[in-house]
Amino acid sequence: MTTKRKQQRNRQRRDKSKNGLPGSLRLNFSWTLFGNVVLQLCMWGIISSYNKLGSSNAAGLYVAGLMIMQPLFHFTDFNLRQVFVTDVANRWEFRDYLAHRLVMSLFAVLLGTAIAFFVFPGNWLVIAVSFVMGLAIAGQSLSELFHALFQKHERFDTISHSLVLRGLLCLAGVCAVFYATQNVLLSLIAMTVLRFLPVFVYDYPAACRLLGGRGVFQLPENLTPRFSTTTLTAITWLGLPLAVNMGVLSLTPQIPRFWLEKQNGLAALGQYGSIAMLMSVGMMILNSLGVAMSQRFAKAYTAGDQREFVRLTTILAGSAFLMGCAGLLVIPICGVWILTIAYTSEYVPLTKLFWLITFGATFGFVGNALGYPVTAARQFRIQPVICLVQAAVTMAGCAILVPRYDMSGAAWAVAIANIVHVILFAWVWCVAYRKMMK
Repeated sequence: MTTKRKQQRNRQRRDKSKNGLPGSLRLNFSWTLFGNVVLQLCMWGIISSYNKLGSSNAAGLYVAGLMIMQPLFHFTDFNLRQVFVTDVANRWEFRDYLAHRLVMSLFAVLLGTAIAFFVFPGNWLVIAVSFVMGLAIAGQSLSELFHALFQKHERFDTISHSLVLRGLLCLAGVCAVFYATQNVLLSLIAMTVLRFLPVFVYDYPAACRLLGGRGVFQLPENLTPRFSTTTLTAITWLGLPLAVNMGVLSLTPQIPRFWLEKQNGLAALGQYGSIAMLMSVGMMILNSLGVAMSQRFAKAYTAGDQREFVRLTTILAGSAFLMGCAGLLVIPICGVWILTIAYTSEYVPLTKLFWLITFGATFGFVGNALGYPVTAARQFRIQPVICLVQAAVTMAGCAILVPRYDMSGAAWAVAIANIVHVILFAWVWCVAYRKMMK
């Protein structure tokens, strides 16, 4: 009898999988982690290919485009993925969010290109790279909104497939075109095409099947953008605080890069940006752990379980600190080898810079880790203020240190700002903990 029940349960699970119903939570998390790891490695592979197949100047062009466009898109995206997923009452339909994303993406591309004219006056190559980079990020942004739809239906396997497809296509396309032409602009045009391609060949058809469409030419009504001024304005106002927070968070790492480009040119920008991108792997691991623990943080805070709240914070923040310390211990031993393998022998003299960037990133990891319990405690309004303070400290540090110490000065400015960030978040965490004691 027990064997028959097991067989029946296995058949039901297979049937659910075939029907596109949600999988288990552990499986969903595994799919998401896998997709993000592959995507992050592919994004690192792109900047590595610019260094290995070209030079630090080529990498600098790529970083310059990101420096202009990435903060803008983090702002104009209005964190709609989170807004849509948490819209349990379904106040607006997916097509309303889709219309908002299309309008704001176009706005971001045009505004970013205009900013590039002022930041790089007369440098038409960088302006063109910024424009094309904006289009590429627009494709990514559109895909991310479809991921919100998949997440709401708990189809994390679909999200993972999309991430892997996008990452591998972009890496292969950029490497192939840049190897053949040695032209950064042409390779970014290829990346733009290959970022939109998964939207049309995978995301859109998957969304169509999810919402009951019968084919490409018989799409569900909810996949057709609905441009309503009233709705677009309401979504904008709702997501504005999140947009400010995400925009400032994304802008802060670009501040030292801006100072370096103005003082030392694209080569220094490419070198600093390439080394700093190695830190994104650690941040991705930390964020995956933080997301997995978010629900436990929220439950512990709501239940007033002080011991569990402290325990979880210690695990997450301690893991972040140990991960940074591990890097600081490894770099003096293997730093030269890592930089040579990851990029070229041109980076060997920058081993000390590698250590300084890792030192600052260690505090960045801890500050980011403290953000999860603070968010679980519903301390929302203070977070944009902390991010603005961090950005101001970064800017002041760069103004003082970069003219004297170049890339090392930029690394120290980021480290000081990250230390301030940790102190402020630790203070907010203490305030939240005291509220639990009452």
